[in-house]
Amino acid sequence: MSHSSATLPAGFSRFSTDGLPSERRIPQWERHNARALVGLTAATKGAASLRATELNLSLPRLGLARVTGTAHRVLRDEAQVAAHPAGGLVAYLALRGTGRFVHRDGTETVTPGHGILIDADQPFERDFADGLTELALKVPRGVLAGRTGFAHLAGPRLFDFGGTAGSPGARLAAAAANALSGRPAAWESLEENLIGLVAELLTDGPAAGHLEAAEAFIADHYRRQELSASGIATGIGLSERQLSRVFAASGQSVPQAILAARLQGAQRLLATEALAHIPMSDLATRCGFASQAQFSRNYRDFFGTPPLRHRRELLAGR
Repeated sequence: MSHSSATLPAGFSRFSTDGLPSERRIPQWERHNARALVGLTAATKGAASLRATELNLSLPRLGLARVTGTAHRVLRDEAQVAAHPAGGLVAYLALRGTGRFVHRDGTETVTPGHGILIDADQPFERDFADGLTELALKVPRGVLAGRTGFAHLAGPRLFDFGGTAGSPGARLAAAAANALSGRPAAWESLEENLIGLVAELLTDGPAAGHLEAAEAFIADHYRRQELSASGIATGIGLSERQLSRVFAASGQSVPQAILAARLQGAQRLLATEALAHIPMSDLATRCGFASQAQFSRNYRDFFGTPPLRHRRELLAGR
């Protein structure tokens, strides 16, 4: 049950399943989280009754929570995302209990002293076999995009906060715990500090991982004539500015990477015997070029020989 605002400082609320009938605990827990943090579907194993408590702090741009609970699992599927959009990223910092985080690309294990930063509008499942105590922090997408260029996260980002005291993760854990202590604080400066620390976690990720994700996206979509830096950035969870920086660090631009993928795809088709009689105009279209003339010109510049001649050479070599 929620405590009255008279017992807590302004901005704070507390919810606990203690005192609720067993059959009402999970529905009430789900209702509270949908309102205060992130909409979830919860379940316990067998007939076990959920015991859970959550202390929340609502700031103008942030939501914070300290969560304690017995063993259970939570699911945020596409229906939950549609019904309760989070509109931002969430950092979970494990204080007690090992959690399993399942997402579309795999499974992560989060142990005490470690955290995970996620896009809360991507479906996920979390399993707390031994219960948990954790801190949670939700930051709106627009706030982080303005600071870092990140509008989305393609996948979860793991970080450590129990090691080096000066790391962004350690400073985030300390600042979040201090905010939730209930002591008087300059909320605006505290909020700025927390946002800045999440931004550090975002920008501290390896550029190589972003480059690999972008190249994989291009390889999957280069046949589309409308493929652009904007589409790639959205597809892998970066801003166009961040994407440009990632490619610049590799010595090329985004348009150059798209063109190279198209030309290499065309070369593979030219070397395919079953396609020996396909017209060049059709091949150009298959590889995302707007016209045969554009394709032929770029192919000759890239490989040093016109595509028709190169096809004869490639097939003769086979």
